Amino acid sequence: MSAFQAMVDAQFDDPNLGLDAIWRAGGSDEGLPVRVRYRSPEGIVGLQGNQFDLDATLLDIRLSEVAEPAEGDLVDVLDEDGALRETVRVIGLAGIDARKLVRTCEVALLAPDDPDDP
Repeated sequence: MSAFQAMVDAQFDDPNLGLDAIWRAGGSDEGLPVRVRYRSPEGIVGLQGNQFDLDATLLDIRLSEVAEPAEGDLVDVLDEDGALRETVRVIGLAGIDARKLVRTCEVALLAPDDPDDP
């Protein structure tokens, strides 16, 4: 294991940074227990004299746990007691880090009564 992989694992395993989750590829019933990290960057973009506040919710996943995350995957994020906190859907794939250890995914909260929930 490289020093970089050890650092990434330490971040995901830290209870202050990482969260337990169940990754459901394609929204399937079968899920894989994983650790994820949330990020919520904000940016203000100017376009033709207007300013827009861009809000995105990003989720990091170790590629050692989910080798090929994809749009449409569902992620059940768990609370400290292991109960379901929320479910998010992967709506976009951002970059992979330089060491090819972590993939960043854009996610959207799936409402509990969402009719599109498989």
